[in-house]
Amino acid sequence: MGLEIKSNERAKEQVEQITFSYDRRSSCSWIFNILWLLIGGWHLFLTWFITGVLLCCTCIGIPCGMQVIKISLFLLFPFGKRLTYTSDGIEDSGTLCCMNSCNCIFNVIWALTAGWILALQAFLTGLAFIVTIIGIPFGWQCMKLTWLCFRPFGIDFTAEETATVTTTNYGAM
Repeated sequence: MGLEIKSNERAKEQVEQITFSYDRRSSCSWIFNILWLLIGGWHLFLTWFITGVLLCCTCIGIPCGMQVIKISLFLLFPFGKRLTYTSDGIEDSGTLCCMNSCNCIFNVIWALTAGWILALQAFLTGLAFIVTIIGIPFGWQCMKLTWLCFRPFGIDFTAEETATVTTTNYGAM
């Protein structure tokens, strides 16, 4: 919350910015999420969650396992969420370069080892959904997941929107 005070001749003007977050998912998103879970999302969740737990059993696989578990939790309720990059808020160019380089290296290693197997599962599940007319939204989620299978590092999920409101208060102080 920032506070900026500007002075005039007769009165002081107080400008205040308030930032708040709210859940942007509508009732339609929740209906799609429940249908997703019942129809086919549960097996994708189980596959990703078990893969993440198995990766966390090794010391070297813990970074990959944590990302996979985060994606598996996204797979429980994917509708109404959006992907954000973890490097979006970083302004220092050196830190940003290092973070993007590490994410790139981890994404290449991930795609060559286990990512392609999970991408194949998501792609085939998406094709099975798209064959039916009613399953097109679920197939589209699987196709987005196929893209995510090749680059899970450097991505975060959120269902929140951020809004900033500016208020001006005129009065003598």
